[in-house]
Amino acid sequence: MTAEFPPSEATRVVQRISEILVSRNETIAVSEAACGGLLSSYLVSVPGASQWFHGGTMVYSLKSRLKLSGWSEQDIHDYTGPSVDVALRLARNLKFELGASYTLSETGYASRSPNLTSSNREQNVGVVCYGVSGPHEDISATHDTGSEDRCYNMQQFAIHGLKFLLEQLEKTHAERQTKEEVGPATDQKSLVSPSGAQPTKQKETDEPKTKKKRSNQP
Repeated sequence: MTAEFPPSEATRVVQRISEILVSRNETIAVSEAACGGLLSSYLVSVPGASQWFHGGTMVYSLKSRLKLSGWSEQDIHDYTGPSVDVALRLARNLKFELGASYTLSETGYASRSPNLTSSNREQNVGVVCYGVSGPHEDISATHDTGSEDRCYNMQQFAIHGLKFLLEQLEKTHAERQTKEEVGPATDQKSLVSPSGAQPTKQKETDEPKTKKKRSNQP
């Protein structure tokens, strides 16, 4: 992991996130696990973050999810490891608890651990699952760094998570601008996102190792 803090790549992404949220008077919150707090650190490194960052949770252990993420003992018993379903549940719960416009969650394997509390032993190290819960829809994604270096993975998990969040913010930002330009009478079905993504289909991101899918809010 580079000694530069925050990494310039993360700073550029967070600055754009800040611009969009401020312009729309919206807020975000994050649920972290494998990132170890880097998501929050990168976000608050930008001046004025208190205007749009509600805060977040650090649910590194399963026990912490009993208190911070609305999990039950049965949930922990049934847990099989990081997944997009787990990520979405963490994002949805935090959105309910903190009332942010958007929530970003992550859960994954930054390195191998003999104390891994999971029955899913086939999950590759370097794989992280993301969930974003927004005002109108939820979307999930996975990313594979291709590395087993713990510190490198933690940093990349955070950076790619922020990029994933920004992608969703920019998509809705562009859609809103289009609606304003064409007027309220326009048939909503005729509005297509810049990426051409459909809510019910999986779609590859610009990152070749990142996969994502959408789901309707419960």
